[in-house]
Amino acid sequence: MVANISFNPFITTVTQGMFNTTAAGMRQGTDMADPATVWRLRGGILADDETLPMWGGVGVYMDVPSYTLTEPNEALGVVMGRATALTGSKALAGFSVFQSNYSWVTTPQSTVPLGGSGAQVNAYPLGSLARIVVAADPALVSLWGGPIKPQVSWDFVNQLLVPYNGTLTISSGTYNSTTGVATLVMSAPINFSAGDAVIISSTTGTGSYAALNGTHTALAPTTGTTVSVQLATGLTMTITGGSLTLGSGASSALPVGVLSVKASNCVTVAYDSVTGFATWNYDGACALIQV
Repeated sequence: MVANISFNPFITTVTQGMFNTTAAGMRQGTDMADPATVWRLRGGILADDETLPMWGGVGVYMDVPSYTLTEPNEALGVVMGRATALTGSKALAGFSVFQSNYSWVTTPQSTVPLGGSGAQVNAYPLGSLARIVVAADPALVSLWGGPIKPQVSWDFVNQLLVPYNGTLTISSGTYNSTTGVATLVMSAPINFSAGDAVIISSTTGTGSYAALNGTHTALAPTTGTTVSVQLATGLTMTITGGSLTLGSGASSALPVGVLSVKASNCVTVAYDSVTGFATWNYDGACALIQV
């Protein structure tokens, strides 16, 4: 007798490591095979001051390496890390991918390949025309049937493609002196959520309305045209106007093409900042972008 393993190849179930039964998903951090762009893949080293490990599908900056003994030199490529904005000292220069990287680490508890400071990072720079899968806000299904060059934004906090917001106008607002909560009515429906950073400026009104100016965290609930933020208690004010932008980057248009959007059935990265483990979410939302 010999030991056999029974298997029916015609039955498909949802198992760990596979797509759902529709098998029509995408995997974050994957680039589409293309002989015209594969040679534009750029290698580098993860910066020493990064606080999170690197994985695929992350917006990265690229710096010229310093000529010191403690940092990599040009032979190892540029210095990379998480971009924080479209412009500035850590401006977005490209997107990291898992492809052709054999140095990242996986463990039984952390199944997503991760690279720490000093590890190799592979990324496609903006302008390379590479097609890359990134995590996305499911609301981007609104792009279905539209042009491939829509206005979209990159959320630098959560590392995903999100709808473009631009600068929103505050038409009015109220303030509760007991709780310190200011409730703002926007001139158009919002598409962000509680917990997002919002930057309020140019407020008008009476009393202590200027206390609204600055960066705040949106409170729950955020529905329709209403968003609330926490201020100090005991103030007196009326709110008649102002401007609001998202601090995560959703108020700046990202110069990429969007070739496909799927709201579910995609494989995305779920990172636990407490344990430091990164695992796969098998029912996430992804978009295929051309950079």
